[in-house]
Amino acid sequence: MNATRDGYEHVQLVKRYSTCGMGPSQGRHSALATARIVANATGKSVAQTGVTTARPPFAPERLGHLAGRSFYPARYTNMHHRHLEAGAQMLQAGAWYRPAYYGPVNQRDNCIAAEVNNVRNNVGLVDVSTLGGIEVRGPDAGEFLNRVYTFGFAKQPLGRARYALMTNEAGVVIDDGVSCRFHDQLFYVTATTGGVDRVYQNMLKWNAQWCLDVDIANVTSAWCGVNIAGPKAREVLSKLCEDIDLGSEAFPYMGVREGHVAGIRARVIRVGFVGELGYEVHVPQHAGEALWDALMAAGKEHGIKPFGIEAQRVLRLEKGHIIIGQDTDAMSTPEEVQMGWAVSNKKPFFVGQRIIRELNKAPQYRSLVGFVVDDPKAPVPQESHLVIDGDKMTGRVTSCNYSPTLGKPVGMAYVPPGKTEPGSDIVIKVDGAPVAAKVVALPFYDPDTARQNL
Repeated sequence: MNATRDGYEHVQLVKRYSTCGMGPSQGRHSALATARIVANATGKSVAQTGVTTARPPFAPERLGHLAGRSFYPARYTNMHHRHLEAGAQMLQAGAWYRPAYYGPVNQRDNCIAAEVNNVRNNVGLVDVSTLGGIEVRGPDAGEFLNRVYTFGFAKQPLGRARYALMTNEAGVVIDDGVSCRFHDQLFYVTATTGGVDRVYQNMLKWNAQWCLDVDIANVTSAWCGVNIAGPKAREVLSKLCEDIDLGSEAFPYMGVREGHVAGIRARVIRVGFVGELGYEVHVPQHAGEALWDALMAAGKEHGIKPFGIEAQRVLRLEKGHIIIGQDTDAMSTPEEVQMGWAVSNKKPFFVGQRIIRELNKAPQYRSLVGFVVDDPKAPVPQESHLVIDGDKMTGRVTSCNYSPTLGKPVGMAYVPPGKTEPGSDIVIKVDGAPVAAKVVALPFYDPDTARQNL
């Protein structure tokens, strides 16, 4: 019933929405029951509705197989117990446990809003140890990254970071991160929490073919890190930096430095994922808790507070930053998600280049855009809610949340051609009811990026 109410009325779409007919059933046990329910909901006959294709196994499964997994791997960052002590509500992202937000469960929305506002107005601290880390060393390190990522890296300056977008052979976006060049022959590349293993495997696979003179190491477990962000971030961090000049000229946006923070050897990256002045501080894994304690103590007079990934997602959404796997799917190309600027047209080759060039010659059938809901009484759309035009599905919401900064719901959605220009009106189906939204230019917050360039 939920599937048909959200617009997935064909029995094949109901199967994928609800997973009826998947897993042990494969259509044999649930096909007819599903067809009857869909027929009743849509006012059609069972014959008109039809059933999905039944696939092996046809024989009954053992009860033990249906019980599911008996082992669920769990990973904890070095700061895990500090989060618990601060009242964090934890959630599992992949194998990692991360703080969703800090505070009681019945105050979830208020806690998240308070964390967002504190980052925007003071300074916040978030654990980013779960981000993947890969070191690429050797004479051909720059050339190697030039081939596996869409941007240009062969001539990346020392002491600078660069956004790194990865596509597969089909030109589909599969991961992103930041490439930091600390030496002519040393790059430190970050990757998404859930995608780092795949990225590392892809790197090994491609270099087995290219045979470049590089060494590739997955160092995710060797380093941990935090992101300190907010207009007072420099004031707090400067108290602990012994040999790093944090001045805006000496350490510009997207700069990287090596030195010591609170007496701990550190790699510092000036990035702005949440849209404020911010620094990622990466230290050896065993020193994470000491770094956390030092930053919390140094920021006490400035109102520093930890924030979780729910607030981080709101902050990044306000800045229009995509999350791979949430705002992208198995068909997303760079142009569709407004990342064409991250694709170099000057270098001779990168993985997926040929397909991307061919796809860019054809008209796009969808684009990822930002939207706002101005009606204060309208429900907030959620991920996977449909963009509709009459009774036709034309797109879907990928991210949406109430923005404490803007005072209204903001989100991103795939829309068809003709609805991509700012000012275009779209309709989103929320719990069976239409909600009016308006397409706007990204980012929603600080379009001139003045905040992160303080």
